Amino acid sequence: GGGALGGRRAWRLLTGWLHKLLTQLHGRNGRRRFVDPRAFLAEAAVGSPAAFVDAVHDEDSRARRLLRLAPMLVPFEVRVRCLRALIAADREGARGGGQDDPREEVQAFLGAGRVAQVRRDRLLEDGYAQLNNIGSELKRTVRIQFVNEHGLPEAGVDGGGLFKDFLDNLAREAFDPRLGLFLTTADHRLYPNPASRLVAANHLQLFTFLGRMLGKALYEGFLVELPFAAFFLSKLRGRANELNDLSSLDPELYRNLLFLKRYQGDVADLELYFVAQDEVLGERRTVDLVPGGRDVPVTRDSVVRYIHFMANHRLNTQLREQSAALLRGFQDLVHPQWMQMFDEEELQMLISGSQEVLDLRDLQENTTYSGGYAADHPVIVWLWETLAAFDSAQQAAFLRFVTSCSRAPLLGFRHLEPGFCVHRSGVGGSNAPDDSADHTRLPTAATCMNLLKLPPYQSRQALQEKLLYAINSGSGFDLS
Repeated sequence: GGGALGGRRAWRLLTGWLHKLLTQLHGRNGRRRFVDPRAFLAEAAVGSPAAFVDAVHDEDSRARRLLRLAPMLVPFEVRVRCLRALIAADREGARGGGQDDPREEVQAFLGAGRVAQVRRDRLLEDGYAQLNNIGSELKRTVRIQFVNEHGLPEAGVDGGGLFKDFLDNLAREAFDPRLGLFLTTADHRLYPNPASRLVAANHLQLFTFLGRMLGKALYEGFLVELPFAAFFLSKLRGRANELNDLSSLDPELYRNLLFLKRYQGDVADLELYFVAQDEVLGERRTVDLVPGGRDVPVTRDSVVRYIHFMANHRLNTQLREQSAALLRGFQDLVHPQWMQMFDEEELQMLISGSQEVLDLRDLQENTTYSGGYAADHPVIVWLWETLAAFDSAQQAAFLRFVTSCSRAPLLGFRHLEPGFCVHRSGVGGSNAPDDSADHTRLPTAATCMNLLKLPPYQSRQALQEKLLYAINSGSGFDLS
């Protein structure tokens, strides 16, 4: 009775304390590494990765409890597989059943379902108008119909690639600091502009829409190269920011506040007050951190309170509306618990992919060929030899050229959607001889389909020169 109840209460307190301690240690190691991150892993507790992933669907399973209380003990790749499994189950729920509906597969093949018509020069405007208020339908297949400058639909049916292309180009437009919805830190990391209301009257609705699109990209496994500030990634994880997060937003202010915290002299001599100086469009504005703060001096007794109020203002108060709006949209597709399985650096990888050196063997093993090419075709052999000779920057540029993202999928190219394909171009058909090709043409890419269109050049040197020119000039984009 009472003893068992007391034992359960003590166990909950102990696990809560251990969870907090592990989280703090892991977070501290992320900011300033003192041990190899692999030191946190407890692979014996995970056991078989496949069985662990299978168990994640049971809320009361040991796997689910471990992911809730101490996700850092589970290898990152296993957690990514758990995330994909949870998303797959959620998608089935959005379809209304436990099994894939064959009718939906037929509709997908025929291009049926939700279709959004967008103009290429109005991606944000049209995307917002047609996709922002469709609710849980975003978890299902959404197709894009691009409209040309004459107002006519472009030819072709979206088999999934055009939506990827839409997301990629929308991200480039909407998150561009020149638009004004986002700013960048000193190290070029993105975060919401506190003065976004001056950019658009419906700025908060736009942030919600962008949160939904970011969530849709993660939900579908599409990579978008958006480097976010660490403190903002914390918000996507549902974690409140505190003083140490300030280093990723304003390193100079962070250093000044730490100096103030350790200051041995009389703080009153510094003549500080409970105010912050906000800058909007080049003009400084004084903001009280407490009621009447411009008349409240900072003293030895209140300096710690001042430091935390200042950090809270910069990290939370200034961005509260924008961050809440974006998070609301993001969580329409991505469950908050899913994001708590990852730290900020890992979440950035979920959004933008791995920073590891390109694994050419993995890419080669997961490549298909069309138009008359095969794995043993001389041009294909030259292609892989050329890519192997590239340095890491050139390989990243090649990957961006063909997929719109310079980083590889986290679980390998087997999970690239659509799969990578090399197509013989510049000839009259798949049966046309190689020597009938126009060898002056550059390689082009259909990034929406992860498709490289490669003419059958007559030498490896010609292939290398043409490919380098194409990927460095960015002139090879081709939707067809």
